[in-house]
Parts: sequence; structure tokens; C-alpha cells
Amino acid sequence: MAVTRPFFLTPNAPSLLDQSLFRVAAAGTALLLIWTAWQYPGLTLALVASCAAMFWVCAWSATRLLGHQRARALMLLALGLGWFAEQMGSSHGWFFGRYTYTEVLGPRLGDVPLAIPLMWFALTLIGYVMASLMLWRQPVHAHPGFRGGLLTAWVAAMVITAFDLGADPYFVFVLKAWVMHKTDGGWFGETLQGFAGWMAVSLVIVGVFQALAAPRRAPPPVDGLPLAVLLPIIVYASGLVFQVLLGHPIEVRAIAFFAMGLPVVLAWAAWRQWSHPDQRAAHARGLIGRDLAAMAVVADPSADETIAALIVGQADDSAVAGPGADRLAQASQLMSAWTHNAALAPGWAAGREADPAVVAALEAYVARTRALPDWADPIKIARAESIFMEHGPLSCTLLFCSSLPECYVMPQLAQVLHIAGQLEQHTEHRIRQTAAMVFPVMMKGGLTNPEGSGVAQVLKVRLIHATIRHLILRGDPKSVRGRVPPQVLADDTGRPMHRALAAHGWDVDAQGLPCNQIELAYTLLTFSYSFLKGMRTLGLGLPRADEDDYLHAWNVMGHVLGVRRELMAWTMDEAETLFDALQTQAPLMPGQADPRPPLGRALVMAMGRSIGLPVLRGLPVPMTRWLVGPETAARIGIDGYVSWATRLVFLGGRLLVGVMDGVVGLVVSGFSLSRLLTRAVGYHLLTRFLLDQTRPLALPERVLNPMGKLIASWGNDPHAPGWVNRLEDRLTTSGDWHRQPIPGARATNETKTE
Repeated sequence: MAVTRPFFLTPNAPSLLDQSLFRVAAAGTALLLIWTAWQYPGLTLALVASCAAMFWVCAWSATRLLGHQRARALMLLALGLGWFAEQMGSSHGWFFGRYTYTEVLGPRLGDVPLAIPLMWFALTLIGYVMASLMLWRQPVHAHPGFRGGLLTAWVAAMVITAFDLGADPYFVFVLKAWVMHKTDGGWFGETLQGFAGWMAVSLVIVGVFQALAAPRRAPPPVDGLPLAVLLPIIVYASGLVFQVLLGHPIEVRAIAFFAMGLPVVLAWAAWRQWSHPDQRAAHARGLIGRDLAAMAVVADPSADETIAALIVGQADDSAVAGPGADRLAQASQLMSAWTHNAALAPGWAAGREADPAVVAALEAYVARTRALPDWADPIKIARAESIFMEHGPLSCTLLFCSSLPECYVMPQLAQVLHIAGQLEQHTEHRIRQTAAMVFPVMMKGGLTNPEGSGVAQVLKVRLIHATIRHLILRGDPKSVRGRVPPQVLADDTGRPMHRALAAHGWDVDAQGLPCNQIELAYTLLTFSYSFLKGMRTLGLGLPRADEDDYLHAWNVMGHVLGVRRELMAWTMDEAETLFDALQTQAPLMPGQADPRPPLGRALVMAMGRSIGLPVLRGLPVPMTRWLVGPETAARIGIDGYVSWATRLVFLGGRLLVGVMDGVVGLVVSGFSLSRLLTRAVGYHLLTRFLLDQTRPLALPERVLNPMGKLIASWGNDPHAPGWVNRLEDRLTTSGDWHRQPIPGARATNETKTE
């Protein structure tokens, strides 16, 4: 059921809600100024106008740095919690001690002048940006874990409270904006409780913002963003100058010089480093040598030559029916012998009955493509395999809830899936096909051991891509350009999927080649970068060296798949830049029906059906939104598929899990509720899509049996205490995760026992 999106989970681009909120804020600010000018003296108007100016400067900065939806989240949190804290303070003495506002600051909401919440937002944004610069050398703290997020919130609260050290005495004793009920406090007549309250409220606002709406990436210093970062520092520095020159009592002038001066200098220095021309050049160099636009009309010459050799000289429809289709069928039958890497050795086709031309084409293809690149590092590949096995259930959760949804963002790739009939009708089949490639690649020795099967499986997938290209284009991708008109064939002509591909039509100049290098490189990143990004999002990020090893292993796989090396990323920073750049190279064409929402909805509905436990059944949808981000969720049409109640429970659970993991993890080694819950979701997805005997997995038996043993071993988390494993058993099943044999495999002693 489609419902209104909560403000934390809406697209980053300006929406009607974004526009409405800012229009309401603008109208409210104008009314506030008019009301103040009409009813209050000039001093009050100047104070309210100053607060409004600070608010809008910081609102513009927040929108540029965080995007509309996250800026809106921070704005609503700061305005709401700031007003609440002040109202409770003035009426009940909470947080800051008992005090009463006078008429100096103008119109009120309850007991609180409206200018005060505006200042809360401005100071919160300023504190957050300056803390991020001082701690992380970036204007926003992307992907904060519990400890990093808490540290950022703490430093931001210190920056905000430093402003208040000099501002409070001036507002009380000079402007007389409020009256403290207790006048013999230890800070120039004020109580120290007020500053503790400022620390606490600021910490909560920034902490909750990071927990629920933290940026996913730090913005590069381009497109005018340095000014958006500098303005909050300038606003804070102007307060410093005012307090140093006019602070009262006079002692606070020296205090402000040090308390506010130090963060201003440190933040400014960090801003200079971040926005330096060398940094801008380094960011620009990230894509030097990658002519991405040209890659849309480059496919996979080795695989394309093989498929062309099978259908060369035949009529246009020969790949669908006739001699060409017969040769493709023979090739498919021969490829069934590629059960493991050693089966690709020279002479593998000896003694097999088939058209000599088909055998020759496949043998030449295998000879060209079976070898790993000379830069492949077996040690790094082995480490990546260990990471996959150590985090197996999490890997599966991230495959279903992150990698596949991210893959569907590419409009033309989604279009191919739609044509092939794998959209709504065959979603589960598509998921199992993906798993049938991922597991052989990432299981021990999948790429490097002759008994592994990763290379063999990937070479099959590579030829499938080439077949799809030839069926759609009805010709060699190297030479086909312009528009390929649809070809309507009789219903009894060839396989339905082949017939649908040939009958669709394609515009190479506008859409690029089907399954081109951009789409192949992007898909590669969805299995490597998206997994690592998901681990970070879950608070389970890997050491940088492990991340690099994982990227390396998938780059080796990408080489086998036919991805060009210049389209590979070797670090997370490179991967992030390339991932974003590839997305921009594959937009939805004008007038093209968007194939992505049906595919995304079918995916999340299939995942929802896979969860047998009611308490977990609704988790895949909000978890997918969280992992892929609101922008991607909107593109693939999963931004309205759960109720408000489910979203609120998920958001509350995220906050609770983050706090518990951070606090309990300090004293209990291996404790992680995040890991437990994602493992539980992974179990149910595995059971539905990979362990169900009614849905056979298309893998050789020599792969299925080791795969079954591997999944069975995931039933116990070696990183977790025993009581956490027992709790996990309540959400999954006790013992091995192997209630029945893997489809197609022989029964083994690893069969699940209760």
C-alpha cells in the first residue's frame, strides 16, 4: 500500500514536500518580521532579523551540503527539539534551569520566542559542519558508526556551547532577553546547569540526525560547495568578533577569544585543506582516462566474436530459429560441461558430438578468456573469500537488499530484464541466477583453484550477455549503430525469451549497446562496492585493507567477465566516485517507459514473502531503502511500500540497535544486534531462494554440495557470544542452517537436526 513518505526516507532531489516546507518557512519568516516590525521596537526587529538571516544562510548551506531531504531532517529536528527544550526550561526548569523570556526577542510560541528555534537550527548546522571539518577533514561525516557519530556530536555540542559561554551573559545582562530565577550562579551570576543543558540538547540533536539521516558520502569540493562550507564558519566567526569587541561582562571577551577562536581557526584550516585547488584537481583526476560516454557503445569483443561465429552467414532471425538457433543450443549443451575451472583445460571438448564450427568457436573463446590477469593476487583473493565466508548471511542480506536493487538503477539494463521476461514474472529466478554466479566466485578457490568453479560460471554468464546483445541487435555489436527496428515473429518461432528480445527493437545511438561496458562495470561495483558500503551502513565496516582486498577479488572476476581495467576501482574512494559517475552515464531516455519501478517492487515483494517470521517480515523493504539510500529507492519504485508504523518501528529499532551496539560493544566482545538481525534476515532469504527444493539452483552438483556445507556452517556466529547465538536461533533455527539438502545435491550428513 502506498503511503506518504516520512521525511527521513524521501528522495534527495527537491520534491513538492521539500518545496512546501521551504515555502512555509519563507512565508513564516516574512510574517515574523512583519509582525515584529509592527508590534515591537527597532532593537527587537534587529535581533529577530539577525536570527532569521542566520537561519536562512545555514538553511542554504545545509541544502547544498546535505541535500534537501537531509537538510529538512536536520531542520525539523533542531527546530522541534530546540523549541521543546526551551519550553520545558522556561516552564519547568528542565535542561537550563528556571528562567522567563521577556519581550525583547519578539513574538512567541508558548513561552519561547520564535527567534530561538531559528538560532538552534543555525547553531546546530554550524556545530556539525565545524566538528566534521576538525575531526574528519570533510564538511559532513559520512557513514558514521556509533563511536565516530558520538564523537562528532560531542565536538559539535562543545562548539555550540562555546558560543553560549559569551552570548548568554550578554543576552541576560545587556539585552535583558530573559530573566534567570536564580541569580547567584557560578558563571557571572548564571548557573552552570544552563551550559550543561546546551551540551546535552545539542548532543541529542546532532546524534539523532546522524543516526537517522546521516549523509552517505562527503561532497567533493566542486560546484560552489566550498562557499556553502565556509559560510557557517563565517557566521560563527562573526559571533566571535562581536563577543571579543562587545562581550559583557568584560571577562567573557578573553574567554570567547579562546573558546570560540580555537574551533574557528581549526575549522578554517581544515576548510582550506579540503577546498584547496589540489584537492579539486585530485577529485577531477579520479575519472581521467575514462571516456565513459564512449564506453556505452563498447561491449565485449571476445564474447561477441564467439556468438557471431555461431550465427555468421545466416538470416537475421537465425539466432531465434533456424541454423543459428541450433548452433546456440549446441553451444549451451557443450557449456554444461564447464562444471569447474579445470574443465576449461585445453582439449575439454574432445570426443563430444557437436558441429565442429561450434566446438572451434567455444574452444577459441575459452583459450582467450580463461586465464586470470597477471595482476591477480592470490593472497588478496583468499582474504576476500574469507570475508565472504565469515560474513556469509550478511553477504546474502546485502546481495538481496543492496546489490540487486542498486543493479536495477540502470534503466537500459532494467529494460533488458523486462524484455527477457524476468521482471515481475521471474523475480525469484533472477535472484537465484545471481546467487548461482556469486557463490561459485566467492567460495574458497572459486577463482584460483582448478577445482573451484568461479571462472567457469562467469564465462557462461559472459556468453549469455553476448547472446542477448545479438538477439536484440540482430547483428554484430561492433558494426550495428542507429535504430534497430522491432521484428515481429510468429508465436511458435524459437524460444519465447529469444523471440521477445529480437522483437523489441533498440536505438544504439541513444541507448548504447545492450549490456555495454558501463553496465558491466556498474554491475561489478554492485557486488563489491555496494557490499562494502552496506557493511559500513550497518556499523560493521571492514578495515581498509580488507575492503581493498575485496575490491581486488571482484576486479579479477570483472576481468574474467570482460570488464575493462580502466573501469575498475581499487579503493572505496575510487569506487564511490566511479559508481556515481557510471550512474550519470545511463539516464532514462526521454519518452521511455521506466522499467525500474516494476522490477524494484517485484524484488521487495519477493523478499517480503520469503520471511516466515512475522516480526521480521516487514524488514526487507525499509532495510533496502536504508542500504541503497532514498534516491535509489525512489528510482526503483520502493518508496511507498510499507506503512508508517513499520517505518517508525524500523527507525526506532535502528536508533536502539546503534546505541546498544555502541555501548554494550565496549564491554562485551563480539556483541552486535545489527549483525544478529541482518544474519536472521539472511537466513530467511537463503531458505526461500537457495535452500528450497522446489526451486532448483542451476549449479553443478560439485558446486552444490560444498555450497550446502558452507551454508550449514553459518548456523553459528563465531564472532558472537553464546547467548547471542541462542537468541539468533529463536529468530532462525537451531543447529545447522540446512534443514534439507540443497536442490539437486546428494543427501549428506549435514542435513539439519533439531
